[in-house]
Amino acid sequence: MSRPPDTGTSLAAEAARARKRRRERSRRVTRHALLIAWTGFIAFPIFWMISTSFKDAGEWVAWPPHWLPHAPTLHNYAQIFAFGALDPTLSRQATEQAFTIWKGLGDAVLVCTSASLFALLLGTFLAYAISRFNVGGKYFRHTILMIRMIPPIVVAISILIYYAIIVPYVTSALFGVRISLFDTYVGLVLIYTVTTLPFVIWMMLTFIDEVPYTLEHAARLMGAGRVTVIRRVVLPLVASGMVVTFLFVFILNWAEFLLALTLTHPEVTTLTVLLNKFQSASEGRLYGPQAAIGTVVTIPVVILGLLIQKHLVKGFSFGTIRK
Repeated sequence: MSRPPDTGTSLAAEAARARKRRRERSRRVTRHALLIAWTGFIAFPIFWMISTSFKDAGEWVAWPPHWLPHAPTLHNYAQIFAFGALDPTLSRQATEQAFTIWKGLGDAVLVCTSASLFALLLGTFLAYAISRFNVGGKYFRHTILMIRMIPPIVVAISILIYYAIIVPYVTSALFGVRISLFDTYVGLVLIYTVTTLPFVIWMMLTFIDEVPYTLEHAARLMGAGRVTVIRRVVLPLVASGMVVTFLFVFILNWAEFLLALTLTHPEVTTLTVLLNKFQSASEGRLYGPQAAIGTVVTIPVVILGLLIQKHLVKGFSFGTIRK
């Protein structure tokens, strides 16, 4: 004869399962609530920037604040893009300076693209040397990254003295021609390349280390030289990693402010420096044009990320390949 089921044990087990489900549900709700709160905290400045970019001067510092523009306008974008004469009825038109984005946009694209490409090419070859020939010793790769941890403010003034005083004095004494790196594209590209090079080396080491050395050895047995091996074997395999690294370094250069502010004026102007110049005698800080140019600054990064999304996935998953 089979024993009847233990009703008390069944009820206790069911109650335990119910408590477990409630705990899991509570954890999920808490986790999602925290994620939603954090997303709102991060997204609110972006929302406020975009909203302010469509407001007229009277709404920039209104209290209580206008979360959305009551009378949306494109005058802030018209000002930074210089589409033509602005509406004289706007309250801020009387004494404000005319700023346009074109000079800063061109300088930023030129400097950031050049510096990112130079850092990528140089860093890739340096990473290959460190990976294959252990250049610098066992801990050299960590030392390189520690160098990048130095705050830019520590070296900004020293670089300024070097660019504006030492280089012109030395070139004038040696060659009879005064050459200055201050407020030049070459000087800014050079410092951007140097400051982002440790990141390029560190990231490319991860990808190059995953390339099986047997492929290079086979190519060398077939008569290929070292340069040919790098160009025909290694670089194609780490191309996705190079794309990821370039994007990362480009964003760093695109958002850099302190070095550009210290080492340039007035010939070279990046967008981050241009953002700091929007003010007028009547209205003070021009929050509308600043918000408009801030919105424009984010567009290239977003578009670039969407265009290379596949390469980003391949690049970040490349480290799972086994040797």
